[in-house]
Amino acid sequence: MKPTPESRHPGPGRLGRLGRLGRLGLVLSAVASLVFLPAAAPSASAGGVRVPATPAGLPAAIEGLSPYVPPTGCDLRTRTGSLKLAQLIQATYANTYGLSRSCTSATTPSSEHFDGRAVDTFFNVRNTTERAEADAVLAWLLGTDKVGNRYANARRLGVMYIIWNNKMWSSYRSSEGWRPYSTCATTPSSAYDTACHRNHIHLSLSWEGANGRTSFWSKAVAPVDWGPCRPADLNWSAGNAAPNARPCPRYAIVKAPTGASALLKELVPRSGMVLRPGMSGPAVKALQKAVGVSPVTGTFASVTTSRLKAWQTKHGITASGVAYASTWRALLTANGMPR
Repeated sequence: MKPTPESRHPGPGRLGRLGRLGRLGLVLSAVASLVFLPAAAPSASAGGVRVPATPAGLPAAIEGLSPYVPPTGCDLRTRTGSLKLAQLIQATYANTYGLSRSCTSATTPSSEHFDGRAVDTFFNVRNTTERAEADAVLAWLLGTDKVGNRYANARRLGVMYIIWNNKMWSSYRSSEGWRPYSTCATTPSSAYDTACHRNHIHLSLSWEGANGRTSFWSKAVAPVDWGPCRPADLNWSAGNAAPNARPCPRYAIVKAPTGASALLKELVPRSGMVLRPGMSGPAVKALQKAVGVSPVTGTFASVTTSRLKAWQTKHGITASGVAYASTWRALLTANGMPR
């Protein structure tokens, strides 16, 4: 299946790229084994391209390669580690970045952008300077440190996988190196540059990395955080603040039963998604239909809040005005979902 062309979206409120001059060439494979020493400021690689600052005073111990921890929720809060990493790269190259991505149109938790664990940092492979900068930052992430730790900065930052220029590297399959991403090698058209990550580097992070608990930021090695677990009867997790030391159980996707109403078919795929004032999209529309908001606008504002509170009170649920798991269970039951 071919990747779907998408429009480039660097995210709101970000600084634009500064003007670029000159032509630089840098090949990732030629610098992937460079040794990067602790530094107080950005330094230059052997190819003459600056790389981000690696903090001094890092501990001798280091995080292991991150296991794959799938996304489970729709939580658009900005996470400390994700933001710091994006800003570190931006400070080095004056580029733009994007973090969270709207998830209320989704029917499955399919992206780390949905729970704040992903960074898109924008470089364009078709621009010689930007391509050299992208290769430099990847070499910095995946290089070996002075005591022989492979992928040292990626491990200290909690990088789980990287997608760039038709290829993917992942910590949980590191022995494979860079491998083809989707069918991107067969879609060279610029129409596929976003889908094939030719105009940005995608970095997905572990929970400890996204929350800024790894040794790169804290100077203490962080244990693996398996993140929030979704319950068996809902399709999205509610999120949690405390680290989770155990892998989550894997449950089958919850589906609406045969003969379900149109509304129940809208609710079930989004069940468990925490919906609150300020959000918008199809999931909000489904909620509005279920609690009797008219007209259905898809925007969670004061009318939706008051109607939801009234519905919660009627069904014996704390009138929070936010759709948490207890509200979702009641919504599903009220619309014919078997217990």
